[in-house]
Amino acid sequence: MLNTPTVDELMQKAFAPGRDPRSSEYKQGVRAMLERKINGTTIPLPYDLGTAQADAYMAGWDEGSRIWRALKEDD
Repeated sequence: MLNTPTVDELMQKAFAPGRDPRSSEYKQGVRAMLERKINGTTIPLPYDLGTAQADAYMAGWDEGSRIWRALKEDD
């Protein structure tokens, strides 16, 4: 993949002004998935399963995966 954007660039684009607010846990999940896909960094789940924080974090993982798939499709 040529010229892969950085995690920070993708996060800025994903959470640009005007978007509905998201929790910090959700954003952490998006970042964790993008770090994994772009940098190969595995970040352990920082919340206990079954908590609202873990649910938000994992929902963020889903968005991070969607962002990554869309980026790969544009290649």
